[in-house]
Order: sequence, then structure tokens, then C-alpha cells
Amino acid sequence: MDIFGYLNKFGGYSFEEKPFSESDSLVFSQLSYLKFEYGFSALSCGDEYVELKKFADLSDKTLLAHGTSDPAMYNQFWLKILECPRFSTLKIGHIESHFSVDDCIQYMAMTFIGKGPMRYIVFRGTDGSLVGWKEDCNLATMKEIPSQKLAKDYVTKVVKHRLFPFTIIGHSKGGNLAMYATLMMKWRYYARFKGCYCHDGPGFQDPKVFSKRALDRLTPRIHKVIPGESLIGLLLNQVTPYKVISANEKASFFQHSIFKWDLDDETGELIELERNSNASKTKQTMFTNWLSSLSKKDLVLMTECLFDILQAKDRKTIYEVMALGKLDLGITLIKGWMKYDEQTRKTLKDNLFSALTYYKAAKEEVAASYGPKKEKKPKKGVFNIFKKKKTDK
Repeated sequence: MDIFGYLNKFGGYSFEEKPFSESDSLVFSQLSYLKFEYGFSALSCGDEYVELKKFADLSDKTLLAHGTSDPAMYNQFWLKILECPRFSTLKIGHIESHFSVDDCIQYMAMTFIGKGPMRYIVFRGTDGSLVGWKEDCNLATMKEIPSQKLAKDYVTKVVKHRLFPFTIIGHSKGGNLAMYATLMMKWRYYARFKGCYCHDGPGFQDPKVFSKRALDRLTPRIHKVIPGESLIGLLLNQVTPYKVISANEKASFFQHSIFKWDLDDETGELIELERNSNASKTKQTMFTNWLSSLSKKDLVLMTECLFDILQAKDRKTIYEVMALGKLDLGITLIKGWMKYDEQTRKTLKDNLFSALTYYKAAKEEVAASYGPKKEKKPKKGVFNIFKKKKTDK
């Protein structure tokens, strides 16, 4: 089953009846993408926290799902949440949002509470803005992006004045922020920290920013999962172990969505795989080696040029770019490419084409260590049967 099946089967239980599990962290991650910031001030009336089901009173019923990667799916998810006392009775507060084109920041954090003392601190992943996607690229060139600093400071602000246990959660870039805030946490909060759940979040440009004490003490409480065809979750340097899980979608890009992840029909827990696929491992090896071969100057140049082209004609979201179609997008990239001077074009071309060399080397390396890809057995069909009979004669 998927996350909707989980809500159908276990959404009627309170956290006292069925304690918090890894599958619940998936639900919290998905909740973080809903636009609670737009209705919070109107509903809070000065209160620190607002019960989730109160957001059902908003006049615009589609407001929370507006701007998400799949508004129809997220609206369906929100309606399902309202049917589940396990989550609809939770309260949300400490909503913090920062968005800046100039400083390249797309950041969102929130805290959920239930009847017990536990606090669930959740960071939103990348939204549809080109600013958010560019900030993701900056993870490869900066030891600390602005959103990571904001996440680190947010945890301190939320937990320092009250003695309650807390969990930190996030998906995609939100997973990276969750891990960063966890590993940069002040040691005096360690005793109250119950766990970090990182769902297919990328790694870090420089793992040396984390202290040995933090890694030794906190790694056992960090739970990172990636789907079998993961790409995003394996980018950059990994600092903790991860678990590979099953997804009901073949394409790597779509497996990034939690909506596509498989859960056990009986227990509702994520279904674990032995390892990620050859294709996933190949892409991880290629990107790791390729990115490490490029200078910081070249990486910054590639990022700035790419988003300079994509943001032309006042485009602000990745959805506007995707709406161009393959032909128009190709023309846009070529026109953008031609406006740079000859030396810049040569540098970009050399760096991009070098990725092909690293991909070929990675493919050979993975095949040598994992073994060649298994050949598919021919499908049995009526023509195969006749062919076999003819051969037997």
C-alpha cells in the first residue's frame, strides 16, 4: 500500500494507541508542503498553535495545495488527513518562512504537537520556484547555504526554553536541513532529541563541518531512507548510513515522491530492499566523481549560467520551464548559450562533456562491483510458442 493506504488503515489511532513510527514521519514530511503559512495568521487569533482541522474552514479549499508539485494529489492528501483523527487533531505552530531571490533562499519550517509532550519539527523540501532549485545547486558549492543556517537556528529557538522531547523530519532538501540541524545541534539538547528522519535528502558539500562527537552520538538516531532508483538522496557526500526502500514507480525522478513509496499492507512500515539499483549506483558514482573533479569556480559558473537562462523572460517556477516543451526548451537553452562569450562557452562545454566520461567510467565500475545487469527473460506469447514448435521440428 501507499501513504493513502496507511492513512486509511492507521489514521483512526491516536499516538497513544499506536506510537509514532517511521511511516508517520512520511506523513509529516508531506504535510510540510501544504501552504499553512497562508492561513495561519487568520486562524491563530494570537494563539501560538492552531489545530490542523481548523484549516478546513478556509474559504478557498484549494489554497493549501496551491503551488505544490501535484495540486490535485496534495488536495486529495489534505482531505484524507482531515478524515484521520491521528493527524487532524494535531496542532501546528512556530511557522517560519523565508524567500529571497537576491539571497537565493527558499525555506520553510513548522512544528507539530499532539496531546503528549513530543514536538515534531519539520522542514519543507524544494518547492516549484527556480530560486529553490538554484539553492539546491548551491549545496554543491557552499559549506552552509542560508537555509541550513536558518534550520540550525530554528531548532535552537523552538527547543531551548521548554523541556520537551522532539523529533526532526524532512524530505528532499528538507531532509538535508533536518540532518544539518541535527548534527549542528548544541550538545545540551541531545538527551531530549528522539530522532531525525531524512527522506531522500541530498548529502553535504563538506562533511568536515560536523564534529566527531555529533556524528558518534547522533548517527544511531538518524534514519535516512532512499528509494531503489534514488538520485537526489545520493548526491554529494553521505555522512550516515541509509536504508533503501521500495517504490511503485520505475522512473528515478518520480521515485523521489513519497506518494510513490511502498508500505507493508499489514504493518504499514516501509518495505526495505537489499540495495539500490545499478542505475542508481551508477548515477551516484558518476555525480560524486564528476562534481569533485570540477573547481568551485566552474560549479558556480555552471549554476549561474543555467539559472540565468531559465529565469529569462521573468520565469519564476520550474513549472513554467516544463511548460515550454522539449523543442522550445531546447531553443531557449541554445539561445541562452549563444549570448555568452567564447571562453565561457568553451568552459561550460568542456565541463558538461566531461560528465559523459565520468558516466561511462561509473557504469563500468558498478558493473564490475555489482555484476552486469540481468537480462530480461523473453515474454511468453503466442508467437514465441509457434517459433518454439517450429524449432523443435
